[in-house]
Amino acid sequence: MGQKDENRRKAKELGAPEAEALIATVPHLAGLLSRPDIRQLQRVIDAAILNPVYEEAYRKAMNAAVIARSGNLVLRDRAKERKARRILDKRVQATRRDGLIRVDHKRMLSADALVPRTNNPDEAEYLARVGRTLGSMGVWLHLEQPYEARGREPAKWDFWFTLGRNGDMIDTDDAIIDRDELLGTTMLGAGYYRSVLTGHVQTKIKRELERFDRQYESGWSTHLDLMRDRRSAAIGVTMVSDLLGGADFPPVSIWSRAHQLRMKAQKANTGGDVVKAQIHLLVAAQVVEYNAHLLADYVSKTVAGAGLAVKILRVAKAAGEVADTVLLIVGVGSGIKALRAAGGKALSREVRHEATEQYVRDYCRKAGISEAELALPRYVRQPNGTKLGGVRSGQSSGIGSGSHWWP
Repeated sequence: MGQKDENRRKAKELGAPEAEALIATVPHLAGLLSRPDIRQLQRVIDAAILNPVYEEAYRKAMNAAVIARSGNLVLRDRAKERKARRILDKRVQATRRDGLIRVDHKRMLSADALVPRTNNPDEAEYLARVGRTLGSMGVWLHLEQPYEARGREPAKWDFWFTLGRNGDMIDTDDAIIDRDELLGTTMLGAGYYRSVLTGHVQTKIKRELERFDRQYESGWSTHLDLMRDRRSAAIGVTMVSDLLGGADFPPVSIWSRAHQLRMKAQKANTGGDVVKAQIHLLVAAQVVEYNAHLLADYVSKTVAGAGLAVKILRVAKAAGEVADTVLLIVGVGSGIKALRAAGGKALSREVRHEATEQYVRDYCRKAGISEAELALPRYVRQPNGTKLGGVRSGQSSGIGSGSHWWP
């Protein structure tokens, strides 16, 4: 019997478990390890149990070999000393580093571990980077006795996995790593937060949602102020003013649809559907732009003055910029970016409207929903005139019905 077989027999007698038996306690682990890997782990187990016994026997043999002592000088019997050293030669050749084995991470990952759960392009890009990180750092199997069991419980051993040789622990009870366990590591989890949850797309959407809210609040509150002023005016004043200016006061309810679309955008974004979020925010911004133009058109035809109309038009302009930004986030096409580069800092309203309509049509077709749900208003300024008809030559046909939806 060779020394290796003798060591295995002695270690077994001292309670050292079989490596294969330990491996079998972790589901799916056996399929990741080769025969040399298993033999390596067995040496680690046997060394931890048997080597302390050899080392203790060596110390006793060296003490028994002492002939005389004088201060730090120790004289030993040469034959007994050589015999003692041969005891150390019997030790199992293994170190704690042998308890680390790099395993094939591709065989450990669950089928959906690196599959995006949302349509956020930042997520797909980040998970691709995670795949490359796994390839470079690797997943490592560790085998070690718990500290409290060393020297007392030879059969107690722990397996665990880390990202990299000495990196973050991967909290899995088996040899399969799912997405949550992967992103549960400090490094990859923090990276997901930076690159996806607060990444380029989410930062843009949240910023445009806040920007939209400011313009919506400004337009809606101005509309309410106008309504209160009309109600507090003397009887007949608002009616005469509207008749002479050919103006129709828009109902406050025109803001309800924009609010509903904005809330749907928020809900979709929270649920991870950034495309739906951007579509609804895009339409909501265009509705606010339309409402602001409608209100400004009314004000310009009344005694309220041009100053208030300019204020309201700023809301329309800002809402249009929100739609402009959202269009470029979703990447309607390189043509839009080219038009923007060629035409200056902002898209023309006509270009944006046409691009938005095409994008909404495509989205509705793919999502299987009616285009009516995301119908886009387009403002067309009406000519000046009165509701009395023909007061200004060439300006009114006699029916001052205000602004319309287009087409």
